[in-house]
Amino acid sequence: MIFGTDGVRDIGGEGLLSPDSVDRLGQAIAGHMSRNGSAGGRVLIARDTRTSGPGIELILTNALRREGCSTIHAGVLPTPAVSLLVPDGVADLGLVISASHNPPEFNGIKILDGAGSKLDSSQEEAISEDHGRHAGQPNASLEIEVEEGLGDRYLEKLMGSFPAGEFLQGLSVVLDCARGAACHWGPEAFQRAGAEVTVIHGEPDGERINVGCGSLHPEVLSEEVKRIGAAVGIALDGDADRALFCDESGTHVDGDDVIVIWARAMLEEGLLDPPIVALTVMSNAGVEEYLNRHGVSVVRTAVGDRAVAAALKESGGMLGGEPSGHIICPGEAATGDGIRTALAVARRVVQSGRPLSNLYSGIERFPQEQKTLKIQQRPPLEQLSLLSVTMEQAQQALGSEGRILVRYSGTEPLLRILVEARSQSDAELWIERLERSAQAEEVLGVIPAST
Repeated sequence: MIFGTDGVRDIGGEGLLSPDSVDRLGQAIAGHMSRNGSAGGRVLIARDTRTSGPGIELILTNALRREGCSTIHAGVLPTPAVSLLVPDGVADLGLVISASHNPPEFNGIKILDGAGSKLDSSQEEAISEDHGRHAGQPNASLEIEVEEGLGDRYLEKLMGSFPAGEFLQGLSVVLDCARGAACHWGPEAFQRAGAEVTVIHGEPDGERINVGCGSLHPEVLSEEVKRIGAAVGIALDGDADRALFCDESGTHVDGDDVIVIWARAMLEEGLLDPPIVALTVMSNAGVEEYLNRHGVSVVRTAVGDRAVAAALKESGGMLGGEPSGHIICPGEAATGDGIRTALAVARRVVQSGRPLSNLYSGIERFPQEQKTLKIQQRPPLEQLSLLSVTMEQAQQALGSEGRILVRYSGTEPLLRILVEARSQSDAELWIERLERSAQAEEVLGVIPAST
């Protein structure tokens, strides 16, 4: 299986993203299209600002064209733009060359079907099998012409989901574009909405995308919000499919808070029907308790926006998301859109006449501790005897008053550990013990944080 939680990821030009592998993936994608009734169809390709992106695009394009497909090139454009444009008739399938929030050296290939949705696991497995069977014939000697106007078309569709005119008139916002795909489109959307926009990290830079900026570094955003006295701070990631926030005091506002804000608004407007919200296992139990008290049922899913989208489809729910800032509202779009989420939260601030800090008040979060370890190997967790014993001890000690989650990242060589408990001391105790046990597992090859 070559897919992680969100497409194919690797270091740009290496491993799964080597020229040979990318060519084989292009052939496998063409085969997927044939199996799904769009043989020789149109493929829309976009990318973020990473320096390895253009080379990957050339090899993918050559492979697809050899297999009889035609390609349409959008240049640098957010992932959610492709999700909107494909079902709008632009293409039969969409590809986005991006590693989202990952560091600049990483890249990836995301695949969106004709409805603008991520592929299901059976489709990914079939593509993975084809990838393994094909022989690579990488060739980057062709020219690509970017089709102008696709970004504007995306923005028109996006803004059409909101009231006409300057519905954010006078609202002061700070927008961190992470030097990625939203550098033009994010500020343009807020300017059209009438907001007073201060942009940081708004120059496209593929060598520094996500570095010390964007959704992984809200502390930078917080300082700027406090410095200029803005009402809302917004941090996007490299391909703008997620958004995190700071309120007027600089306090971090995560995806759990956004779910509460959005669910409250939908409840008031009678739009949360059925009253169901999908949250991943990473969401705080206090958020679930809060939603339950307000008559909203919660469906828990695995990590990843694809899992959230699948749960919403099965339950009929109209809202779901992750603490990382992926928010899906299927009545508006098939995938998460950081710019859409940011506009929706900002609009709620204006509509309510209240500060952002007031819109998510009342949530009593459980103490939660998290650790992320850089690793060299990813053996099955059940084979890690020391860690497994500590995990069992932790769950027994916490009982129904807490939980633990140990998992590998779906996009990077990382082991993630989460402990949630009723008391801060219990959370700290067990996160330390679990971290020590993981570090003692020689097979993981844990790399010290200082290196």
